[in-house]
Amino acid sequence: MKKILLPALSILLLGVTAASIYYFTVEGNIEVRESQIELSQQSFSAEICGGARYVKNLKIKNYGDEKSVYFDFVVEGPDPKAVDVSVHDIYGNSISSSNRLVIPAGSENSPAEVEINIHISMDDDAKPGEYTVYVVAKET
Repeated sequence: MKKILLPALSILLLGVTAASIYYFTVEGNIEVRESQIELSQQSFSAEICGGARYVKNLKIKNYGDEKSVYFDFVVEGPDPKAVDVSVHDIYGNSISSSNRLVIPAGSENSPAEVEINIHISMDDDAKPGEYTVYVVAKET
């Protein structure tokens, strides 16, 4: 009886384990709008040593209505937590969700221009390697 019960119990436990795997789907609605904001440089490369700070100046042109934006960041690489990214206006004020950057309205013939500075700081003990930093402007 024990010889039959043990394999049956093992199969039963495997069935319970397999049934407890949870699969899910994510559904989202995405609205695509025509962009009226243009960045002077879509990407750039820099070599930064551990403990150093790099500042990149970029120009934003707006061909449409006034926008109030802030920036979000994603860092990929060997040690993403060792990279600190922030965006400042030309006066040194940090731009955040509570302190947004106002980009004035412009037109096709006369776009509004605003300059920003992207600050990238590396921790002293940052792992060497290649990092990719994504800076996303958000309006909502």
